[in-house]
Amino acid sequence: MELTHGRLKAALIAGKIPVTNRALALLRAGLATIARGYHLNKVLKAAKTPTQLRKQLSRLSEACRTFLDVLDADLSGLGQIEALLSDTWPCGHLARVVGDLRAVYPRLEMAMFMVEQEQVKVPRRQNPKTWFLLAVHDLFSEITGEAEPGVAGPLHRFTKRCAELIDPGIDVPEGENSFHKRLTAALARRTGKIAVLPRIIFPGKQGFESDPIFPPN
Repeated sequence: MELTHGRLKAALIAGKIPVTNRALALLRAGLATIARGYHLNKVLKAAKTPTQLRKQLSRLSEACRTFLDVLDADLSGLGQIEALLSDTWPCGHLARVVGDLRAVYPRLEMAMFMVEQEQVKVPRRQNPKTWFLLAVHDLFSEITGEAEPGVAGPLHRFTKRCAELIDPGIDVPEGENSFHKRLTAALARRTGKIAVLPRIIFPGKQGFESDPIFPPN
């Protein structure tokens, strides 16, 4: 959803945050950062673990080895299989396929070795929706200037508005009690805050309120 002035303003009002140029600019920048982080966590959640990679690479290696063993023998013998497959791989194409697989096979073994030696690292996964709740909590803290903003109604409503702006599929608990429990548990488990803002939002030494970030309504 487009981050229009009206939608950003509505999110601030939902969180009982004064609508200022500073607050609007922080919210816009924060939502852009959180959107990237949320979608990255969704991708990482679907990533294979080293164990899964090792298993699939092993299956692929075995299949490749079988393919090569059978067709190498056929191509160096009577070529019966090659003849039967001539409609699919005519005029020596099958021999080129075998050559390509012969080049790939050692790379599969190397890939398995890398996984076994933990040289292939899968980033630590986080539940995307839990990460989102924490990130919006930290953005709320940045905008309001409150180190511990709590998990009360304004933050709940602000979080729901932010979810609508980033991805309507984000499941923010409807009830305040459910929201409170989930966020409190997530805050208790985490080890540090999420960097939800770029280092420089307002260049120069002008006050936040003087920056013409948004045109008047």
